[in-house]
Amino acid sequence: MVKPVKITVITVIVLLVLFVVCGIAFNLIFRYISYSFYKNAKQSAAVDKNVKKLEIGKEKDLIGYVRSTDYSKAKKTIIYFGGSGEIAYNAVVKYGPIFNDYTFVSVDYPGSQNSKGSMNLKTMQEASLRLYDYLADLGYVDKNNISVIGYSYGTGMASYLASKRDCADLVLVGPYRDIHDLYNKIIPIFNSPFGWFITDNIDTKEYAKSVDEKTLIITSDADTTIKSSIPHALAHYFRNATVTEFKGIEHADYWSHDEVVAKVQDFIR
Repeated sequence: MVKPVKITVITVIVLLVLFVVCGIAFNLIFRYISYSFYKNAKQSAAVDKNVKKLEIGKEKDLIGYVRSTDYSKAKKTIIYFGGSGEIAYNAVVKYGPIFNDYTFVSVDYPGSQNSKGSMNLKTMQEASLRLYDYLADLGYVDKNNISVIGYSYGTGMASYLASKRDCADLVLVGPYRDIHDLYNKIIPIFNSPFGWFITDNIDTKEYAKSVDEKTLIITSDADTTIKSSIPHALAHYFRNATVTEFKGIEHADYWSHDEVVAKVQDFIR
């Protein structure tokens, strides 16, 4: 009887070790993939005379971009957090004209593009706060009239910023509850104990509990990346959130639809 028991114990230990090794490996691989989209994205060759580069901090270590058609006066400012691979310059050049009457701003996370440092949850959170505080001191920005918009991966940081700073309103396009939702889309294993090994968890639902601002959540019945049931579930964590569900719009196409743009513009106006 002793030998079978010994074999059983050894087998259990080996399986536990394999479980831990696989859990750590999965986490590192998925985190690397998530961050690589921002680090490896190429800056657009498009030029917009209304776009300016922002160098934030004494060492100018945090880089962002801002677009305004009139830098001489304060008006509503939009802080935008893009989806996977939507780096700051590209986002400002692409979406700034959609919100032509506003100041439109985005920042590159530390360790991506020309922003110095390492990219991780803590530095991304710090970057969002540093950008807000920097903008609040600019003469052409009305600090009492700052909207925050997040799309896809960026909805987590948008929610985090709104939970820490006073904003006029918050818009989340195709949001997730936490990073499990994104990882499970690739390999659906993170609702299992493998989820225990996730680090840098962007926990949107937890940030939502501290958001006082009115919040608009946009989803679609054709979004197969973040199924509409997820944004609807997320809305319950906010104090003042409404959900608009469109029909036939895929996850990558929200901003190319006039009805989505019109809804967001009307909400933040």
